[in-house]
Amino acid sequence: MPNPNIHEPTSLAKTGRNAAVEANRTAKVVANGSGKVAEEAARAGADVARQSAETAQDAFRSSLNTATQSFRHVTDQFTQALGFSGPDAEELARKASQNMEAVTQASTVLAQGAQEISREWFGLAQARFKNNMEGLNTLARCRSVQDFVSAQSSLMRDNMQQLTEGGRRLAELSVTVADEAARTFQPNVKNTDRARSAA
Repeated sequence: MPNPNIHEPTSLAKTGRNAAVEANRTAKVVANGSGKVAEEAARAGADVARQSAETAQDAFRSSLNTATQSFRHVTDQFTQALGFSGPDAEELARKASQNMEAVTQASTVLAQGAQEISREWFGLAQARFKNNMEGLNTLARCRSVQDFVSAQSSLMRDNMQQLTEGGRRLAELSVTVADEAARTFQPNVKNTDRARSAA
């Protein structure tokens, strides 16, 4: 009497292959469709964020200019109310004007730096998105469990490497921006020190 279980492994293998092929086909369709939609969404998000950063920067500059003008006006009124006149009033107004100019310059540097960091961040996000989509396509082409595990571990390693390098790049940009903003105050610090040593 023939053993009915002899053909069972072949049947299970066929069923397993058919399921893998169907899963692979479904993954390709999902990866292709979602990749296009996600790429368009990422581009639109980057554009909106860039425009928002520019608008915020413009608003910040405008409010800073208004504050500077108001501060000058208040300084003038203050010197007049306290009876400062002549060289003392002019020196006080000059120092106040220099200080406000330094604050304005530092604020401009910081706003531009924030915009540059934002652009860098969106560039890194787009690169990660692109690599993730390529990784999904690679996963969809896998024909065995070993290929799938290998592709997945490579994708995870690449993501971690990109995350680390991106974080380093953003930190470098932040330090550069902070240094540039700090340099805007240095001439005023030297002038103040000179004025104190002369007095």
